[in-house]
Amino acid sequence: MTSTLTAVLAGCNAGTADAGGGEAKTIGLVRFSGSDVYANSALDAIAAYGKSKGWKITEVDANGSVDSANTALTNLATKGVDAIAISVFPTEALASGVASAQSAGIPVANWGGGLGSGVPIAADVSVGEPMAKRVVDDLGSEGALLALGYRPGLPCQRREKALDDAVKKTDIKLEAQQITIPGQVESADKATQAWAQAHPKGGKLAVWSCFDDPATGAVAALQQLGRSDVMTYGLNGTAEALSLVKAGKLTATEWIDGPSQGREIAKLMEKYWAAPKDFKPVEIDGDYKIIDKSNVDDFLAEHPELRK
Repeated sequence: MTSTLTAVLAGCNAGTADAGGGEAKTIGLVRFSGSDVYANSALDAIAAYGKSKGWKITEVDANGSVDSANTALTNLATKGVDAIAISVFPTEALASGVASAQSAGIPVANWGGGLGSGVPIAADVSVGEPMAKRVVDDLGSEGALLALGYRPGLPCQRREKALDDAVKKTDIKLEAQQITIPGQVESADKATQAWAQAHPKGGKLAVWSCFDDPATGAVAALQQLGRSDVMTYGLNGTAEALSLVKAGKLTATEWIDGPSQGREIAKLMEKYWAAPKDFKPVEIDGDYKIIDKSNVDDFLAEHPELRK
């Protein structure tokens, strides 16, 4: 951070101190969407870590709009925060907002959106290959598959590519449908109903969603149609999805430890502040596990925070 900005921040934060006795930091959080439970769990972890250190947290909900996200980044940079964390939006789509932060000497961390100029910290949350393989194996490399994607989000981009790559080697007939955010559950419900009505019972059928929210919409649609012959899959491992797996309504979800990634991002921010010129850009990975009926009870026993 430049000496001029440091002086400005010192004036803004006069009289406050972090848990270590130093000047309190101010962190800006730009949420992809207030309705995205999983992405919010990662930013919540950053906020919780920051509060434990005495940091001030400023939050903005972009409501799934990249324009709003860029505006939020610019506004937070103008306010002189010490760092910004954003979720899901690809870094390449945040050029104007990141440029504002970069010119002010403010590091941006992107959970799920990738590294880039002005974004020295990121978390890869795609991990799409394991679930893609599971879907292909369950279908026996044949049948029909509906893929509910969301291309504005980098995690969904990567996950959809992993699915496409896996399906290319099979006889599976893949149909892709892009859902909307906000309204991901409703749009998935509508898309699944239309697809299911065009694919009567008989043969192997499945619906894959690039994250859990649309998967809950797909499950709801199939229940409304009285269809129990269609396998369903999600990714992220939200409490809602896990409850559906336990009830036998969702075939499987892939849990990815987003909150742990959030805490690691916060720690990397501290490392950046300690020596900005020496900091090397880093994109962290995350633990994952595919959860289905066979292991959901054991998993929930290990993770009671995900019980619904």
